[in-house]
This record gives sequence, C-alpha cells and structure tokens, in this order.
Amino acid sequence: MNGAERVIFVCGSDDFLVDGRAAALFAETCGGNGEIFTFSSDGGLSAKVAAAVGALCSVPLFSDGNTLWLRSVPFPCEMSLSDDEKAAVTSLLESMRSSHGKTVIVSATGVDRRTKAFKDLERIAEVVDVGGDGRNAKIFERAIDEFAETNGVKIDDAAASLLLLKCDNNARLLEQEINKLSAYVFGKSDSIGEGDVSSLVDDQNYGNFFEPVEKFFGDDLNATLSAIGKYFFCNGDARALIAALQARNRLFIQLRALADSNRIKIDGGGVRSGDLMRAAKALSAENSPKSTFSVFSQNFWYLSKVAVQCANFELLTLLELQSALTSAISSTLDRPQNQKTLLSELAIRCFLRRVR
Repeated sequence: MNGAERVIFVCGSDDFLVDGRAAALFAETCGGNGEIFTFSSDGGLSAKVAAAVGALCSVPLFSDGNTLWLRSVPFPCEMSLSDDEKAAVTSLLESMRSSHGKTVIVSATGVDRRTKAFKDLERIAEVVDVGGDGRNAKIFERAIDEFAETNGVKIDDAAASLLLLKCDNNARLLEQEINKLSAYVFGKSDSIGEGDVSSLVDDQNYGNFFEPVEKFFGDDLNATLSAIGKYFFCNGDARALIAALQARNRLFIQLRALADSNRIKIDGGGVRSGDLMRAAKALSAENSPKSTFSVFSQNFWYLSKVAVQCANFELLTLLELQSALTSAISSTLDRPQNQKTLLSELAIRCFLRRVR
C-alpha cells in the first residue's frame, strides 16, 4: 500500500482487551477524529458492510477522513454467511486493497482462523493478536501493569499473581479491581501489595471460599475458626466449601507424593518450576487439562504458595483428611442445622494432625 493506506486487524479471545487495543490505535492514528462503524449480532451485516465500503471510498464531511474503525466485525468469526453477506464482505476486502489513502482498523473477538475472511485479512493487514484466551497469563500480567500505570501506581509481583487468581483472567474485572485498589492505596503508598488484594478483592474463581480454605490449612486455629464463622454468616450450606477444601487437599496429596518420591523438593520458598517441569515430563503430564486432579496444570505462583502449607502434612494425614472431607459431605445431610460446628470440628482435627 502507498501513502497513508494501512489496514490493521486487531483480534483475540478477550473482547475487553481487543476493544482496548483497537481504541488505543484509533486514538493514536487520528486522535479520535475518525469514523467508527460498530457491528452487532442482530443482523444487518450486509447493510453495515455496504456503509463501511461507502465510507472507505469517500471523504466524510465531519471528520478528517483518514481513519476508519470497523469495530467488532463478525465475518472473520462466522463460517455460515449467506451469499449476500459473502458478497458484501468480498466487496469490503477489495476496497481495503484499493488506493483508499486511509488507515482502516478492523477489530474482532473469537475469530475462526478457518474462515476465508480471516485468511484474506491476514494477507492484507497488519495482524495484532492480543490473545486473552486464558492460556497465556503474560497477556493479563501486562494488562495489570498497564492498568496500574494508568492509575499512577505500581503493583508487586505477588499482588499481581493473587489478583489474576482471584479474577480468573477476566480483563474487564482486572481493570475494575485495579481502579479500586489504586484508590485504596492513594496517599498511603505508591504500590499495591498482596495484602491489599487479599483484603479488598472478592474471589471470583473460588466464590467466597478463598479465605476459609487458606486458613483451614494454615497454622492459626483461631483464624481458621473465625474464617469458617464468616463463611456461614453469608452461607447456609457447607458442601461447596467442603468441595473447595477437597480440591486444595487433592493438590497437596500430589505435591506430597512427588516430594516423598524425590521428584520435587518443597521448602520455605515453595517448589521450583524446573522440578515440576521435569516431573511432568517424566510422568507424561506436560499438557494436562486444567484441573485440581493434575498438579501440573496449576498456576505456578499459586502452586508454589500453597506448597509451603503442604510441607506441614504427611501423605497419610492428607489421605485421611480427604476421606474425612468426603464423609463430612454425608454428615451435612444428617446434621443440616450443625454444619458450622461440623466444619469447625474438622478444622480442629486437621490442625491437631499437622506435622510439627
């Protein structure tokens, strides 16, 4: 392309990240003084594409006419387009190839790389893949840093890792929580710490189980009983919390078994990533699907953090605890009015069985 002609294709699996990157490019190229065509899922694709073609091939009256943003386009994501829609998209792509003298930003979420439209866009555009499908945590780590920088604060590594875990890699929620945390530390600190995240951010990935689970396997019995009390202040059923405790204990059993067989070492710093990688390779478990039934599929920061607690238990104790947790589920049905007492008694037995 010659002169100012440029096509940028922004895609990914997280709509918030895609829209944010495209908006930044739009502001960068025209200062916001361009045209935006927002596509929707309620039909009318052919008409919207035709309008975009018209804008691309003409000079608008009320903007500088140098930048056109085709926002949230569906055609790189959809295999089953009608004949009219296919013709309209083909016309648009041909117009992008022509000497239009403009910057065209195309953004799409959840693309299907098998579609003809996606392949054609790859050939004529600069592709900006922001990812965001949950498999690459570094994308969200960068987003956290950017959100914090926008608010004029920093966030330490442990706080960022805990925030990712609590928000379950949800970019929109991450920005909201960073805004809240930034306001909280304003005037007190220029950095968000792990304690701030722990105190102020709800556990999207674990309901409201995070605190009682952490305390249950910790070394402070009074804090454990207090956390269980807080849980039952808002909840009447123990089964969901028991399931969360079983999930944590499953990871402990695997970690303890790996440590006892000398495949990994657990110390005050948790576990080493190299040890885990070698163990995963030896056990052919490198590509395990994410589940608490596979210790190798977990977030490494989280796993290393909980491994410190795991070091306080013997394998036999963990196996007995898993059995006790399973029995506790049945007990909640027999003692529905005493579920808080049941969990408290279980926590006391767990605390007494810890390795000293």
